[in-house]
Amino acid sequence: MVGGFLVAVAAVVVFAASLAGGSKPGQPWLVAARPLPAGTVIGPGDLTSASMRLSSSTATLAFRQIATLEGRALVVGLPAGELIQAPMLVPASLEPALRPISVAVDPVSLANLTPGEPVDVLATQGTGSGTSVAVVIRGATLFNVVTSGTELTAPGGLGQATIGVATLAEVEAVVQASHTGTVSLVSAKQSDGVGPGPGTAGS
Repeated sequence: MVGGFLVAVAAVVVFAASLAGGSKPGQPWLVAARPLPAGTVIGPGDLTSASMRLSSSTATLAFRQIATLEGRALVVGLPAGELIQAPMLVPASLEPALRPISVAVDPVSLANLTPGEPVDVLATQGTGSGTSVAVVIRGATLFNVVTSGTELTAPGGLGQATIGVATLAEVEAVVQASHTGTVSLVSAKQSDGVGPGPGTAGS
Protein backbone atom coordinates (compact mmCIF):
# COMPACT_ATOMS: atom_id res chain seq x y z
CA MET A 1 0.00 0.00 0.00
CA VAL A 2 2.77 2.40 1.02
CA GLY A 3 4.79 1.37 -2.03
CA GLY A 4 1.86 2.15 -4.33
CA PHE A 5 1.41 5.54 -2.65
CA LEU A 6 5.10 6.40 -3.16
CA VAL A 7 4.90 5.41 -6.83
CA ALA A 8 1.87 7.66 -7.25
CA VAL A 9 3.65 10.56 -5.56
CA ALA A 10 6.69 10.03 -7.76
CA ALA A 11 4.49 10.09 -10.86
CA VAL A 12 2.91 13.37 -9.74
CA VAL A 13 6.37 14.88 -9.15
CA VAL A 14 7.59 13.81 -12.60
CA PHE A 15 4.42 15.18 -14.24
CA ALA A 16 4.79 18.50 -12.39
CA ALA A 17 8.41 18.74 -13.46
CA SER A 18 7.44 18.15 -17.08
CA LEU A 19 4.85 20.94 -16.87
CA ALA A 20 7.42 23.29 -15.37
CA GLY A 21 9.83 22.48 -18.18
CA GLY A 22 7.14 23.12 -20.76
CA SER A 23 6.26 26.50 -19.30
CA LYS A 24 9.66 28.06 -19.99
CA PRO A 25 9.24 31.22 -22.06
CA GLY A 26 10.14 31.02 -25.74
CA GLN A 27 12.70 33.11 -27.58
CA PRO A 28 11.94 35.70 -30.28
CA TRP A 29 12.28 34.41 -33.84
CA LEU A 30 11.67 36.18 -37.15
CA VAL A 31 8.39 35.48 -38.94
CA ALA A 32 6.61 36.97 -41.95
CA ALA A 33 4.83 40.18 -40.99
CA ARG A 34 2.41 39.82 -43.93
CA PRO A 35 1.77 37.36 -46.76
CA LEU A 36 4.94 37.20 -48.87
CA PRO A 37 4.81 35.76 -52.39
CA ALA A 38 7.62 33.65 -53.82
CA GLY A 39 10.38 35.87 -55.22
CA THR A 40 9.93 38.58 -52.60
CA VAL A 41 13.18 40.32 -51.71
CA ILE A 42 12.87 40.70 -47.97
CA GLY A 43 12.82 44.21 -46.52
CA PRO A 44 12.51 45.46 -42.93
CA GLY A 45 8.72 45.85 -43.19
CA ASP A 46 8.31 42.22 -44.21
CA LEU A 47 9.49 40.84 -40.87
CA THR A 48 8.36 40.78 -37.29
CA SER A 49 9.30 38.66 -34.29
CA ALA A 50 7.28 36.09 -32.40
CA SER A 51 8.20 34.23 -29.22
CA MET A 52 8.18 30.47 -29.56
CA ARG A 53 10.02 27.37 -28.44
CA LEU A 54 11.78 25.56 -31.28
CA SER A 55 13.42 22.19 -31.40
CA SER A 56 17.18 22.32 -31.78
CA SER A 57 16.95 21.13 -35.39
CA THR A 58 14.44 23.86 -36.32
CA ALA A 59 16.34 26.55 -34.41
CA THR A 60 19.43 25.97 -36.54
CA LEU A 61 17.38 26.91 -39.62
CA ALA A 62 15.57 29.92 -38.13
CA PHE A 63 16.69 33.55 -37.73
CA ARG A 64 16.68 36.16 -34.97
CA GLN A 65 18.47 39.14 -36.56
CA ILE A 66 16.72 41.19 -39.27
CA ALA A 67 20.06 42.13 -40.84
CA THR A 68 20.72 38.49 -41.73
CA LEU A 69 17.55 38.33 -43.86
CA GLU A 70 17.30 41.81 -45.36
CA GLY A 71 17.91 41.61 -49.10
CA ARG A 72 17.43 37.83 -49.31
CA ALA A 73 14.86 36.42 -51.75
CA LEU A 74 12.17 33.83 -51.02
CA VAL A 75 11.84 30.67 -53.09
CA VAL A 76 8.38 29.92 -51.66
CA GLY A 77 5.38 32.00 -50.69
CA LEU A 78 4.72 32.50 -46.97
CA PRO A 79 1.55 33.36 -45.04
CA ALA A 80 1.67 36.03 -42.35
CA GLY A 81 3.19 34.67 -39.14
CA GLU A 82 5.16 31.89 -40.85
CA LEU A 83 8.57 31.18 -39.31
CA ILE A 84 11.38 32.13 -41.71
CA GLN A 85 13.74 29.19 -42.27
CA ALA A 86 16.87 28.85 -44.37
CA PRO A 87 15.44 26.38 -46.95
CA MET A 88 12.79 29.01 -47.82
CA LEU A 89 15.47 31.39 -49.14
CA VAL A 90 17.38 31.57 -52.39
CA PRO A 91 20.92 30.43 -51.53
CA ALA A 92 23.13 33.44 -50.87
CA SER A 93 25.64 32.16 -53.42
CA LEU A 94 23.02 32.52 -56.17
CA GLU A 95 21.90 36.08 -55.50
CA PRO A 96 23.86 39.32 -55.80
CA ALA A 97 24.68 41.32 -52.69
CA LEU A 98 22.56 44.46 -52.60
CA ARG A 99 22.96 47.58 -50.49
CA PRO A 100 19.61 48.67 -48.98
CA ILE A 101 18.91 52.40 -48.95
CA SER A 102 15.77 54.20 -47.73
CA VAL A 103 14.66 57.29 -49.60
CA ALA A 104 11.70 59.70 -49.69
CA VAL A 105 9.66 59.03 -52.84
CA ASP A 106 6.71 60.58 -54.67
CA PRO A 107 3.86 58.42 -53.28
CA VAL A 108 1.98 58.48 -56.57
CA SER A 109 4.84 56.59 -58.19
CA LEU A 110 4.51 53.78 -55.65
CA ALA A 111 1.03 52.76 -56.81
CA ASN A 112 0.95 49.21 -58.19
CA LEU A 113 4.58 48.53 -57.28
CA THR A 114 5.28 45.32 -55.39
CA PRO A 115 8.22 44.60 -53.06
CA GLY A 116 10.70 42.35 -54.81
CA GLU A 117 10.24 43.75 -58.32
CA PRO A 118 12.93 45.70 -60.23
CA VAL A 119 12.44 49.44 -60.46
CA ASP A 120 14.07 52.39 -62.19
CA VAL A 121 14.81 55.46 -60.07
CA LEU A 122 14.00 58.87 -61.57
CA ALA A 123 14.71 62.36 -60.23
CA THR A 124 12.58 65.40 -61.08
CA GLN A 125 13.96 68.92 -60.68
CA GLY A 126 12.41 72.35 -61.22
CA THR A 127 8.79 73.31 -61.90
CA GLY A 128 6.66 74.26 -64.87
CA SER A 129 8.49 74.67 -68.17
CA GLY A 130 11.79 74.34 -66.31
CA THR A 131 11.05 70.79 -65.12
CA SER A 132 13.63 68.16 -65.97
CA VAL A 133 13.55 64.40 -65.35
CA ALA A 134 16.66 62.23 -65.24
CA VAL A 135 17.21 58.51 -64.83
CA VAL A 136 19.31 57.95 -61.71
CA ILE A 137 19.45 54.14 -61.41
CA ARG A 138 18.16 51.33 -63.63
CA GLY A 139 17.15 47.93 -62.29
CA ALA A 140 17.22 48.58 -58.55
CA THR A 141 15.28 46.10 -56.38
CA LEU A 142 12.30 47.38 -54.41
CA PHE A 143 12.51 46.04 -50.85
CA ASN A 144 9.71 47.84 -49.03
CA VAL A 145 7.32 50.79 -49.31
CA VAL A 146 5.42 52.90 -46.78
CA THR A 147 2.85 55.37 -48.08
CA SER A 148 0.61 56.15 -45.10
CA GLY A 149 0.04 55.66 -41.40
CA THR A 150 2.28 56.19 -38.41
CA GLU A 151 5.33 54.78 -40.22
CA LEU A 152 5.34 57.66 -42.72
CA THR A 153 8.51 59.53 -41.76
CA ALA A 154 9.43 61.28 -45.01
CA PRO A 155 8.93 65.08 -45.00
CA GLY A 156 6.53 66.91 -47.30
CA GLY A 157 3.96 64.13 -47.47
CA LEU A 158 6.27 61.87 -49.47
CA GLY A 159 6.28 58.10 -49.26
CA GLN A 160 9.18 56.07 -47.99
CA ALA A 161 10.81 53.31 -50.02
CA THR A 162 13.72 50.97 -49.36
CA ILE A 163 15.52 49.85 -52.49
CA GLY A 164 18.54 47.65 -53.07
CA VAL A 165 21.40 48.80 -55.30
CA ALA A 166 24.63 47.07 -56.19
CA THR A 167 27.39 49.62 -55.65
CA LEU A 168 28.39 52.50 -53.42
CA ALA A 169 28.31 54.79 -56.46
CA GLU A 170 24.63 53.94 -56.91
CA VAL A 171 23.97 54.68 -53.24
CA GLU A 172 25.60 58.10 -53.70
CA ALA A 173 23.54 58.79 -56.82
CA VAL A 174 20.25 58.00 -55.05
CA VAL A 175 21.14 60.10 -52.00
CA GLN A 176 22.15 63.04 -54.18
CA ALA A 177 18.93 62.78 -56.19
CA SER A 178 16.83 62.76 -53.02
CA HIS A 179 18.47 66.00 -51.84
CA THR A 180 18.28 67.87 -55.14
CA GLY A 181 14.83 66.91 -56.42
CA THR A 182 11.87 64.57 -56.08
CA VAL A 183 12.54 60.87 -56.48
CA SER A 184 10.06 58.63 -58.31
CA LEU A 185 10.07 54.89 -58.93
CA VAL A 186 8.78 53.13 -62.04
CA SER A 187 8.53 49.44 -62.80
CA ALA A 188 11.65 48.40 -64.71
CA LYS A 189 11.87 46.32 -67.88
CA GLN A 190 14.67 43.93 -68.69
CA SER A 191 15.58 46.08 -71.69
CA ASP A 192 16.32 48.99 -69.32
CA GLY A 193 19.45 47.20 -68.12
CA VAL A 194 20.96 47.88 -64.70
CA GLY A 195 23.27 50.49 -63.25
CA PRO A 196 23.47 54.27 -62.90
CA GLY A 197 22.23 56.77 -65.47
CA PRO A 198 20.08 56.38 -68.59
CA GLY A 199 20.31 53.22 -70.65
CA THR A 200 20.87 52.80 -74.36
CA ALA A 201 18.87 55.28 -76.41
CA GLY A 202 15.64 53.79 -77.66
CA SER A 203 15.42 51.09 -74.99
